[in-house]
Amino acid sequence: MSETMPLFTYEAHIDPRQVRADTLVVTLGGFVDAGHTQRLVDHQVREGLESHRIGTFDADVLVDHRAERPGITFAGDRFTDYEPPELVLLQATDSAGTPFLLLRGPEPDFRWEELAATIERLVDDHEVRTTVFVQGIPMSTPHTRPVQVTRWASRPELIPGNRPLFGTIRMHASFPSMLALRLGEAGHDVIGLAAHVPHYLAPGDYPDAALAVIESLRTTAGIALPTAPLELVRSAVRAEIDEQVASSEETREMVAELEHQYDRFMAEHRLEAAPRPVDLPSADEIAAEAEKFLRSLDEPPAGDGPSTGDEPPTGDEPPQG
Repeated sequence: MSETMPLFTYEAHIDPRQVRADTLVVTLGGFVDAGHTQRLVDHQVREGLESHRIGTFDADVLVDHRAERPGITFAGDRFTDYEPPELVLLQATDSAGTPFLLLRGPEPDFRWEELAATIERLVDDHEVRTTVFVQGIPMSTPHTRPVQVTRWASRPELIPGNRPLFGTIRMHASFPSMLALRLGEAGHDVIGLAAHVPHYLAPGDYPDAALAVIESLRTTAGIALPTAPLELVRSAVRAEIDEQVASSEETREMVAELEHQYDRFMAEHRLEAAPRPVDLPSADEIAAEAEKFLRSLDEPPAGDGPSTGDEPPTGDEPPQG
């Protein structure tokens, strides 16, 4: 049985009546995703877990192809390998055998309200109890301290013990933030997880942030994702960052000041930071796994990640959803 609804089409072999999941994880791109947190979490799901496509959204009418041009290859005397943007709904089974849904792809440019209504229907049809949005946000924090995760929700009961970091802020909306609002207005439970990424590392891959989000997914929504590849790549990335910092006195001073600010803030607010792992893999293990991981990490389709520009963002940014 196949079915079509506004902007969404199920795969021909999928019977929508058989698709059930308590949790929907959203990694749709927005205008900020520091450290490529969404991309790395998405990669762990697609490469580390059993998953299959449920259906696709009509990217041809939702995405501005000229704003974020898709990739295409010119091979000698002809064009090949056009890669159109895709907004996809997947079903995956986590490391503990729990099924969940994943909504991934670039942020849509058009027909936001219609798309939000379509996703709300999917949430209803597949009996999703909780929708979780993940992302990274640039913050004035040092890479030498554990990554903190800002949590937000449609109801405070969903994030017990939460201590908000931000006050009331008026900002530009992203589609994920609007979708979160619409789902909450319709009575659906929504949780947001935003990892704090050092602003000077925001334009590149920052595995620490993805690992922090994955841990928050486990404790908040009960979704267990594999972490071993990211753990090893994190060690390689950390070594490279430390080497670059050590070579610049100005950068060392900046990091030292950020460490002071971080420690003071944690002490003043009596917050606890999870300790870093003590048992580290060998250099050969790090090199081998990093090479394997980076080789498998395909370049994101056009529009699948944030535009970073030439300079990293500065200052603290609230979560965008």
